[in-house]
Parts: sequence; structure tokens; C-alpha cells
Amino acid sequence: MSQAGIEKSAALLLALGEEATAAVFRYLSPLEVSRLGSAMRELDVLPRDRVRAILRDYASEAAEQTGFATDTGRFLDEALKQAFRPEHLQALQQRLGANSTQALEKLAWREPAEIAGLLEAQPPQLIAVVMTQLPRDVAAAVLELLPGETRADALMSLAHSEAPSSEMLRELDDWLISLDASASPQGEAAVAGLLGQMSEGSAAAALSQLDHNDAELAARLRVRQLAFEDLARLPEASRKAFLRHVGARTLLHALKGSDGQVLDALAAVMSPTAAQRMRVDLDTLGVVPVTVIQAAQDEAGASLRRLAAEGAILYPEEVEAA
Repeated sequence: MSQAGIEKSAALLLALGEEATAAVFRYLSPLEVSRLGSAMRELDVLPRDRVRAILRDYASEAAEQTGFATDTGRFLDEALKQAFRPEHLQALQQRLGANSTQALEKLAWREPAEIAGLLEAQPPQLIAVVMTQLPRDVAAAVLELLPGETRADALMSLAHSEAPSSEMLRELDDWLISLDASASPQGEAAVAGLLGQMSEGSAAAALSQLDHNDAELAARLRVRQLAFEDLARLPEASRKAFLRHVGARTLLHALKGSDGQVLDALAAVMSPTAAQRMRVDLDTLGVVPVTVIQAAQDEAGASLRRLAAEGAILYPEEVEAA
């Protein structure tokens, strides 16, 4: 969806109210919810005439659509019976089971870089099955972060596959169960945790060395390491991209607990008027609880990592390499 479409959809949801918005969110992917949520925070209070215009536009579009009312469960069962042979039907119905669905939904809410790290060591057939079950935008972001050979093998497997076998579905279930059962980080998650405990210089040196051995691994680890304070060292284009995707209130609360470097770095890529307004809003914000500041910085950091995983922002090292 284009940025204009996201903003228009966000405005419509604000006009419809909390219950309707919650119902819509249940049908969206994690990335779509994140993008719409950021846009909704930025819109704040809508003028009455804009709300009327948005509702008129949607009413006009809806009038051209064909609605339906049916028992969706029965409809799905009958459609599957007509579409697939009996030996494939059972596998598909197992794949649509509640336990696997819940586990896959939980997986979809993880950062794409984290999902890629979890899948990297898995066989291409399993990666292909997981890709078919994740929301398309999440799956695409994960594929971009997988090592080139692994990504190619998974796409090849996906292109030549039909319905997954019962054995592969059991393997998928076992893998999903292992994710929930894992009490301590392993693989890339463990490395990212260790880098976070190292001094900034040592972590940078380790990542620089990894660039020579496995540049894609180093890139994924940098995504995991990104935090709100790192905005001060990101290129201008990356800071602008971040500002387009963070809510105004979240940004103010996050800046309240940061040093002046982040504020100056963001103000430098804003218009003079917007930068001055941000500084005034920050000065008049008053006392903000530490818990609120930390939550805002965590939320901003998560947005930063998501944008990095999607390729929407670059690191200084990537800019120099380009």
C-alpha cells in the first residue's frame, strides 16, 4: 500500500472508532498494523470536514463492490474439497489447525531479522512451508534477510512444491514447538545479546570482521543491535525515513530521556519550522515518568529495526560501501 493509502486508511479507522479498528486489525499482518498504527499516531485529531470527505470516498468505493454473506467455515471446507485431491486435502486441513495457526501468528509478530535468523539453519523445504504461512509482506522481508544460497534454495523448493506432506507438517509443528520451548537465546539471538554487552568499540570491531566473513550475517546483527540512540549516527536519508514512521508523541517521550545528539540529528533533517516546534513541544512537555520514556524508546527502537530489516534505512557502513 502506498503512503497516501496508509494515511487515508489510518484516517478512516480513527473516524470509525476503537471497536471497528480492533476488528480490522485482526485481519492485517503485523507489518500492516505497525504502519497503520504509526500513521494513526501522526494524524492525532482530525478536522470534521476531513472526516466527512474520507467517509464519502469510502462509501463511494464500497458501493461499487460486491458483498457476500455465507458460512465461511462451510464455504472453506467445500472449496478445499473441490480444489484438491483427497491425499492433499488432509495435509491442508492439518496445516489450518488451530495450534499451528496460533504458533505461526506468534512467529509473524517477531522482527523479520529474528525470523530469518531462526530459519537460516533449517532445510529449504521447511523454510518454504513457513513462507507460505506468513503474511506476504513479512515473508518477503524475511526472504530478503536470508543468506543468498539459502534464499535461492527456499524459493526453488517453494516453486516446485504442492501441498506439504504430512511428514513436513510434523516437522513444522516440531520446529514451532521448539521455538516456544527455547528458554535461552541461541544462534544469532545469542550473538546479538553478547554484542550488546560488549563495549561499543569492541562490538563495532567484531561486526567489521564479520563483514569480511559473512556480510549478510553482519547486516542482520546490526539490525538487532539498533536502538533509539543510534539515530544520531545514521545518514540523513535514514533519519528522514524514521521520522516518517514514528508517532509524534512517541518521539517526544523518547527524546525526553535522550541526550542532545539525537535531538540535533533529527532537527537537522527537518524544516526549520518543524524543528523549532519540536524543541518547544519538548521544553513544555514537563516531567515524564521513566517507565513512559523507556517504553517510548523501546517502541522507537523497534520501528528503527523494522525499517532496517525492510531496507528502508541504511547504516553509515552501508552508505560507504555503496
